[in-house]
Formats: sequence, C-alpha cells, structure tokens
Amino acid sequence: MSFIIRPFNIDTDIPDTTVLTIELGYPTTEAQITQRMKAIQEAPDYHTFVAVADHKVIGYIGINKQLAWELDGTYFKIQTLVVKQEYRKEGVGAALIQHTEAFAKAQGATYLLVNSGNRTERTNAHRFYQNQGFEPKSTGFKKML
Repeated sequence: MSFIIRPFNIDTDIPDTTVLTIELGYPTTEAQITQRMKAIQEAPDYHTFVAVADHKVIGYIGINKQLAWELDGTYFKIQTLVVKQEYRKEGVGAALIQHTEAFAKAQGATYLLVNSGNRTERTNAHRFYQNQGFEPKSTGFKKML
C-alpha cells in the first residue's frame, strides 16, 4: 500500500481527522476539531502529521516538545496516534512513529514518550508500542478540575 506522511493541513484534513478521532473513541464534531487544531497549530511546540493514501487521511499523530526536570534536553510526547481501522497492520502507524522519531531527533530531542490507558481494549496498542521499541515505564494519573 502506498501512502505519504505530511504535516496536518487545517484547510483539507478536518473531515478525515474528525472521523479518526471518533474512531479512536472520542466523540467530537468538525467544529470542535477545527477549534482544537487552530489552537494546536498556534502553539510552536505542537505538531501534527497525517498519513495520506488516495487523497484521504488514514492516520495521524500529534506530538509536543517538552522539557524535563530530571534531565537535560528535551523530549517529545505523543499525545495522539490513530490509524483508520481498515489500514491497521499495514505499516501506517509504524511509519508515523518513524517520522516522529526523525522529526524529534532533528529538533534535538533525546526520547519519545507515550501514555496509553490501562484498559483491556488498549492491549493491542500496548503491543504495537512495544513492537516499535517503547518500554513500559509508569502509570499515569488524572484529576479533573
């Protein structure tokens, strides 16, 4: 299968990324995605890349550059990664990770970090990340304000 990876384009990619976000399990609308993506694109340390096949977005990854208290330098956190169901196991997710790795290295980052929920339905995602060289490291917590 042939696809390319390029930066997100707010003028063309909203409909497909909305569908993908819903497929990931987060109900949303095109208006909400547009509002979020405008804010994300205005933040200089946030980046979104899309995988495109036949002029359709079939996957996307959202990352942001971060500083660490415990070590020198920077790292990138993968905030979101989704591949359209029918394109999974076709190398799209791995290509998005590889693109992100190259981008992060070019920015001087020393590592990538990703969090994934501890739910049964995330087992395949956890296996995918481990197959990409990520190591399980910690459990995250969240408190609503």
